[in-house]
Amino acid sequence: MTLEVQAAESTTGARPDDPVALYRTMLMARSINELLKVRKTQGKFPFYIGCGGHETMAAVVAAVDPQDWLSLYYRDLAAWLQRTGDIYGPLREAYSRTTGPMCAGRNMPSHYSSRHHRILPTFSEVAALAPFAGGVAFSLKRRESKEIVVFTTGDGGVATNDFNVLFRQVSVHRLPVLMIIEDNGWAITTESSIQWAGSLVEWARAAGIYAEEVDGTNAIPVFEATARLAEYVRSGQGPALMHLKLGLLDPHSSSTDIYSYRKKEEVEFTKATKDPVTNYGRWLVEHGYLQERDLERLRREVRAELQQAEERVLQEPEPTPERVLQHVIYVPQWQENTPRGAKRPTTMLGAINEALAELAQRDPGFFVYGQDVGSPKGGVFGATASLVTHFPGRAISSPLNEQLIVGIAAGAAMADGRARCAEIQFVDYHQSAAQTIRLAARISYQNFGDWRVPLLIRTKSGSGGGGPISSSAAGGGAFGHSNAGEQWFTNVPGMITLCPATPFDAKGLLLEAARSQSPVVFLERGRLYRSEPPKDRHGRPIEAIAQYWQVPEGYYTLPIGKARRLRLGEGAPRVAIVSWGTMVLEACIAAAGVIERYGGAIEIVDLRTLMPFDEEALQAAVREANRVVVVTEEPDLTSFARHVHSWIVEHCFYDLDATPRLISALPAPAAPYNEPEETAYYPSASTIERCLEELLVE
Repeated sequence: MTLEVQAAESTTGARPDDPVALYRTMLMARSINELLKVRKTQGKFPFYIGCGGHETMAAVVAAVDPQDWLSLYYRDLAAWLQRTGDIYGPLREAYSRTTGPMCAGRNMPSHYSSRHHRILPTFSEVAALAPFAGGVAFSLKRRESKEIVVFTTGDGGVATNDFNVLFRQVSVHRLPVLMIIEDNGWAITTESSIQWAGSLVEWARAAGIYAEEVDGTNAIPVFEATARLAEYVRSGQGPALMHLKLGLLDPHSSSTDIYSYRKKEEVEFTKATKDPVTNYGRWLVEHGYLQERDLERLRREVRAELQQAEERVLQEPEPTPERVLQHVIYVPQWQENTPRGAKRPTTMLGAINEALAELAQRDPGFFVYGQDVGSPKGGVFGATASLVTHFPGRAISSPLNEQLIVGIAAGAAMADGRARCAEIQFVDYHQSAAQTIRLAARISYQNFGDWRVPLLIRTKSGSGGGGPISSSAAGGGAFGHSNAGEQWFTNVPGMITLCPATPFDAKGLLLEAARSQSPVVFLERGRLYRSEPPKDRHGRPIEAIAQYWQVPEGYYTLPIGKARRLRLGEGAPRVAIVSWGTMVLEACIAAAGVIERYGGAIEIVDLRTLMPFDEEALQAAVREANRVVVVTEEPDLTSFARHVHSWIVEHCFYDLDATPRLISALPAPAAPYNEPEETAYYPSASTIERCLEELLVE
């Protein structure tokens, strides 16, 4: 550690290539800031958040390479200008113009983003981009790139779970990230002393991260420190942290009164001593780069340029209501392909292993990242065993942190536009990553399609055990291991949710999911990992579904958003059962029993894709059968199944001969450990049979 400190502290003697141009950029940032504050006060738009006091971030960007990645904070207007040279962008976003390069007018101002300029999308959720930035850096390190990621946040951002995830990512994996904490002393109206205890520098160094505290009120020390630390990171010595001490010249935002929480004397002292534009202008004069009269001349030039830019922006088009659903979700357009490989009986776990190996073979950058996935066993369930054996280094064990896991996979996917897979051992555990998952699904919408997040999240869901509840013992998963989970994802705009019931579908859908440019959650029912095909009461496999335990070798895909319709019995269907996952097997067992006793036919609609689900197939099945039952492993507490049930009532009401039924788990936490209570908790074939018999006599 001592050697690393010495290397980092050695001076570079670096200076900006054009010190006056850097000053002009800072001056432009200040001028835009002042203009937009005035325009907000005049009611031209509803919100603005200022950058006054943070203009030395232009020096940060000037000191790194143009190919380095930036993850910016909402006060980093000067950093935006230094990287892009675009003075129109901030005005376009403030005025909500469709020409806005960050969000096309869809988000608040100051949410900096540009795939072209490698500026990752800023979120309103403070520091929420941190886990994604770590994922980008993870991808860079795997590719042995010399590029680095510069991540910035404020003093309040340090207190967030998101920043602590990045801190863990970079320290564990020694990622090429320069973290910059822009500490202006205030997190909204709360002083920074509330956000952490002790010294950020000492805290970082204790984790093996080199850190320095830097005066951010003058551009030259900031430029020199950034150049030094960037070289340290780029040379492979590890991540670094800069605690940048600044002064905030503005209130938190246009919604805040600065004097309601700051003393007048403190504000005046800050403006007199910590104004980086004034300080750097004085430095340029003292060192002979400019004369006093040049400072005023540059101010006039900047204002004139800005006035012309504003006049042009005001003539540009505003958003129209017709575009409100554009760039929400990208379901891949399926191209029909016939499996050519020989079919052989395979479990769902075997099919998932095959799919992951196919993806690794086709994409040298593909990896699975998650708890224990790199162990010789291939994770606690063995889903990555083939990767571990045949593609070393593609199944990577992670720290015990789901937000960290999702951030690595999501950021890596954003970096190269290819699917990267996060494995969450049990769907219950996703909740610590809920914000990161939700934001991954929102990115394309927020940035009007500029960024895509082809993230694949695989997770065991539902009860454990070795097959249908009707034909095996209880799973014993108990609480924390047994939630179905679909309700957590199907209500997230921009998220695709899949839940296969058979090995054939699991492999084909997983391979197709990797083609998606929207995040995909792949729910793997634990009971189905090693299950055999469901059997009727005589122990015979139910052929209508048993055929899907025959899985072709090699590559094939199945369409996302298309249900599978299974017909049992002869003649027109008397009832349609809508389900997915384990409950499809329960439905088949129940249908076989009812048909044996009463004859006729029953159709099972296996949704496979829960969101967006196949409305056309669902409507057609209801029209043919006129009676319908929705069966789910979830409790009926605002469940996804209740949404499907309501959709049927709304769209198929006049096709129904009886009230649609909903069969669900009991309204209790999932699930009791002991066998009697667990078995009672979930629906089973006998539950479905009783409902079918009642429905058929109505």
